[in-house]
This record gives sequence, structure tokens and C-alpha cells, in this order.
Amino acid sequence: MHIYPTNLIQQLDFHQITQHLEGFCYGKKAKAMAVGLKPGTGFEKVQRQLQETNEFLLSLYRGDGIPVSSYPELDNELHLLSIQNAVLSAGQIHQMRNLVKLANELILFFKDHAEIFPFLKQRTSHLSYETRVIEFIDQIIDADSIIRDEASELLLSIRKELQENRKHCDRIYRAHIQRLRKLDFLADFDESYVSGRRVLCVLAEHKREVKGIILGQSASGKITYIEPQNVIQLNNDRIQMEEDEQKETYRILQELTEILQPYRSIFLDHYKLLSEMDFIAAKAKLARELQATLPILTQGEQKIHLVNAFHPVLFLQNVQQKLPTVPIHCTLDQQRRIMVISGPNAGGKSITLKTIGLLQIMLQCGLLIPASAKSEISLKKNIFGDIGDHQSIEDGLSTYSSRLLKMKYFLERTDRDTLFLIDEFGTGSDPDMGGAMAEIILNKLNGLGAQGVVTTHFTNLKLLANHEEGIFNACMLFNNKSLKPLYQLHVGEPGSSFTFEVAEKIGLPAGIIQEAKEKLSNEKVKMDRLLNQLQHEKNVIIKLKKDLQKQMSKTTAEKREFKELNDQLEDHLLKNKEQKEEKQKLMDYGRKLHQLTQEWVVNKNKKEVIHKFVKLAGWEQVKKKEQEDLEKSEAYRIQKLARMKAVISIGSQVRMMKSKEVGTIREIKANRAKVVFGNVEMNVGLEKLEPA
Repeated sequence: MHIYPTNLIQQLDFHQITQHLEGFCYGKKAKAMAVGLKPGTGFEKVQRQLQETNEFLLSLYRGDGIPVSSYPELDNELHLLSIQNAVLSAGQIHQMRNLVKLANELILFFKDHAEIFPFLKQRTSHLSYETRVIEFIDQIIDADSIIRDEASELLLSIRKELQENRKHCDRIYRAHIQRLRKLDFLADFDESYVSGRRVLCVLAEHKREVKGIILGQSASGKITYIEPQNVIQLNNDRIQMEEDEQKETYRILQELTEILQPYRSIFLDHYKLLSEMDFIAAKAKLARELQATLPILTQGEQKIHLVNAFHPVLFLQNVQQKLPTVPIHCTLDQQRRIMVISGPNAGGKSITLKTIGLLQIMLQCGLLIPASAKSEISLKKNIFGDIGDHQSIEDGLSTYSSRLLKMKYFLERTDRDTLFLIDEFGTGSDPDMGGAMAEIILNKLNGLGAQGVVTTHFTNLKLLANHEEGIFNACMLFNNKSLKPLYQLHVGEPGSSFTFEVAEKIGLPAGIIQEAKEKLSNEKVKMDRLLNQLQHEKNVIIKLKKDLQKQMSKTTAEKREFKELNDQLEDHLLKNKEQKEEKQKLMDYGRKLHQLTQEWVVNKNKKEVIHKFVKLAGWEQVKKKEQEDLEKSEAYRIQKLARMKAVISIGSQVRMMKSKEVGTIREIKANRAKVVFGNVEMNVGLEKLEPA
């Protein structure tokens, strides 16, 4: 995607989204993906990213437990693995083993849940469950990252000798300590180590009375460190064996590193999988916090249809302050491409414009957006913006010159795949001249087929939007009594700036206000008065609409209650019917058993009677087994598929077998269908569905 100017993303607060996203990531690679997130333009790629995020989000709500957690970051280890004769430490190799284990858990999980997570499953479709690497490592290194004694015969032999040496030394040192402690020759602590050699801590005045080598003394000179005479050779042997142990462990690690080098590509693939799943999980957690959903991604027709959409940064701020966020509803399509938003200052014009631009960028970055799932958005190749401070100190450009340079850029590069955002269009110059220039530029942009959002106070732009095909008015609603903004976007009519009303509200002298009115042309005064009147009427209509919605909600609730009671009655009647059928079956069994009892008395051939009894007892099970076998057969499946294909199509209402939840078919491919149950989309075999 081409974004102009380059700081437009910051102006739309997208950097705050990526910072928030980064906070949900475990690893450095995933954090880097979050910080460097860029919008894409490929339909299939963006759609796949959105579906992956949506699948993970649904798993968070359902508690499916996709195994994503912190994981080892092995950039250095994987680099060393590519270098000949490099040797990894036991800890590094054990971390690589843990990485493969975590990746295996994901591979196995998506293998078992392929139908529920078809898009996430594709992330592991080229990977196999790897056991060889884990087996190699587990044979050599234990769970504490220590090389096992059995790693080689030589290592086992060295460690056994070391163990015997240490036991022997312990016995000798304990004997020395007991003897010297009785003589009060030792300091408060009995022993220590000097240069890797075990020594006794002898008081300086008794150092001549202890046989051995003096290896040092304390800083105060009160304690002398003495290695006893009879352990000198033992310590020499221990040091030599420890060196031999280190050499053997190094050789083992070198050999194991060589064994693992051919598997470097597997480690890389698994590391990539864990990093990508970490990032997708972070996107899902962000979506959950924003109460975001997956909108309908459209292809072909350029469209932005937002339902109950929020500015995500504003939403998070309001949640912290326990304030409500007013949603916006708007549509840009081929017929109504450019929305001109007017209304008073601080009424929400700019935040509405930013919301549309930010949600477009988020969507093309594979992020779910805080809007209804009924929203529809197409991808854009360009997003151009003119927002914020326009003066350039470096280039010595005035605000208006800077704006005109941007407009020149827009006109040269805009096409039907462009979304442009212009805040306070036409300002920075004489209102009449700036308004005229803005009107011409807006007409040119409209002629190029682009979609855009413009905020303005200029009357000529409101009039242009009222009669020019492709451009339409919208306004931010304002309470004309309290003169406070309602932050609600209303599409279809321009808004008043409430200039004189605000002046009266703050107590500006009436004479000044009247003189200002006389300076304006009658047409402008009438226009502003008309807009003010329309705003008042709109507020009345909104109140009536809210009252009607409350009444409709009450009616809907009563209708729902009636439906629930009706469903309960139907369930009760169904249970009664089932109970009658069960009683009828029992009566039939009773009659047959009674007949067999009488036959037992009369018939001398008892075996025949017993055979009839056994047959009667197993008849129901046989019947049930025959039905189950029939339903499992391929012929039954083919018959069920043909029957379902004949009665369903896209838009049909269906439900899963033995389930009451009704869903809508969105797509049918071969013998499978995509079905939407509420906010959940599932890919299901047709044989598992039945018409609702």
C-alpha cells in the first residue's frame, strides 16, 4: 500500500495500535513483526491473515486452548548451527529441544482440530511431527541441561572415579575438621576453596601446627588457608579428572552439534512457526480487548460500509475512564464516494475521519476492527491524507502552500483504488478563494473515482455535496439547546457551525453578534439558520427514534418470551409423545413376554421358547445397530449429500445434526459448506448438516 505523507500513519494513531499489539507478544521476533506491521494489498493474503486472527480469537472466547506460550529465542544458536566445527552448550541444545517440543504440540493440535481451524492449520501443513531430534538430545542431555553419565563409557568411568575421589576427600576433611575443632584451631567457618582447591580455614596463630600447604590468608591476616598434606594428591587427581570430564563433555557436545546440523532447516521452520503463532495470538488478544470482529472483505466493487465502528484508541481510553464510546455508521460506495462532514468544532468530525482511515489500515494489516461483523470493506492501494499541522519550517512553506502541494500530489496519483482523507479542507487562505479552490479540487478528485472523507466549515462545499453526483453531506449532531456535541455522525445533511449560537451562549454582547450578522450576506445567514433548524428537527427525530426503539425492544422481548414458552410447550408435547411411544413399546414387550410365558407352560420344546425369548430381548439392539451401520455406510453418505444439495443453497438456514443452533450457509464448495453460526464461521461437510 502506498501511504502519503509518510507520517500519515502516526497522524491516524496507528503507532499506538502497534505498541499495544507489541505488548501482547512473547518473543522478540513477534514484537518486531508488531512494530514493523505494514498494510498489504493482496486480497488472498489479507483475507488469510484476517481469517487466522479470527480463528484464534474464537478459540480465546471458546477456551479451545491453542498451545501458544513463551518459547526459546534461538537466533544465536541457529547461526552457530550453520558454522562448521561450532559447538553448542548443553543448555543451548536443551533449549532447541524445547523449541521442537513446543512446535510439535502446535502441529499435533492443528492436526486434531483441522476442521475448526482450517486457516491456522495451513501454518503447519508443511511440517511433520518431529521426534528424532528430541530422541537424540534426550539420550545425551537430561531435563536440567546436564549431560547424562551414559552419554559415553569414558564419561561414565570418569564420573565414577570422581565420585569415589570426592567421597574419600570428604572423609579425610571431616576427620581433620573434627580434630582441629576440638583444639579450637579453626575459624568460624571450617573450610573454603582457593583457586579451585579445597582448604581448611585455620586461625593464623595455629598454622604451624597443621601439616599441609599454605595457599593464602584472609584480608585481615587472622585466617590461613591450608590444604592438608594427605589430600594434596587427591585434589590433584580430582582437578585432572575434572579436566578430563570437561574434555569428554566438549567432545560429546561437538558430536551432538554435528548430528543436529542437518536438522537446522527443521529448527528454523519450527522457530518461524512459534514466532508467527505468537504474533497471531497477539492480534487475537488485541481484537478481544477492542471487541473487534471480522468484517466482510469485498473484492471488485470499492466499498467502505461501517456499522457500529469505533476509533480503537479512543475506545480503549474510554474503557479506562469508564465512559461510553459513540459508534459511527457510514457507507462509501460507487455511487456515494466522497463524504463531506460539517458541524461545529470539537463535535467529532476529525475523529470520525481518522476512524475510517485507521480501520482501513488496520484491516489491510490483518487486524480485526472494532466494528460490527456486518461491516463491508474493500482493499485500497493508496491512502492519502491531509491532517494536522501543515506548516513546513524546513521548506519555508506556509500552511496553505503545504496544503496545495499535497493536493497536487493527490491529483497526480489518485485513482479508483484510493482513499483520501482531508481535514478542514480549504483552510489556510482567504475563505472565499480557499473555498473556491477546495471546490474545484474536490470535483477533480470525484471525477477520478476515488473515495474520500472531507471535513469542512465551508458553505460552498456543503452545497457542492448537496447536488454533485458522487459527493454527499454528513454532519456531527449537536444539541442546539445546551450547545454540546453529541458525537453522532448523521449522513445525508450538512451541519451548522453554530457560530452565533455559541457566541450568545458564552455571553458575547448582542450588538457585536448583530453587527457580525449584518456583515454576512443574507444567503449565508439563511443557510446557517436552515442548518440550525435541520439540526433541531434531527434531534427531535432521534429522540422519537430512540423511544420507538425502546418500544420495539420491549415488543421483541415479549415476542422472545412467547417464543420460549411456545418452545417449552412444543418440547413438553414432544416428550409426552416420546413417553407414549415408549409406553406403547413396553406394552408390546409385555404382551409378547406374556405370550412366551404361556407358551413356556404349554410347549414341551423349551429350547424353542428360549430362542424366541433371546430373539425378543435383542431385537431392539439389532434394529439400532442396523440403523447405525446404515448411517456409516458410503451409500448412505452419498444419498445424504445428494438430498442436501437438492434442498440447500447459499443463504439457506441449516443446523448441525443433533443440534438446535441454526446457521446460514455463506459458501458451498464440492461436498462442504461454510456456515455462519452467530459470529462463528465453520467449514462443515454437507452430510453433517440438515435443513433448519
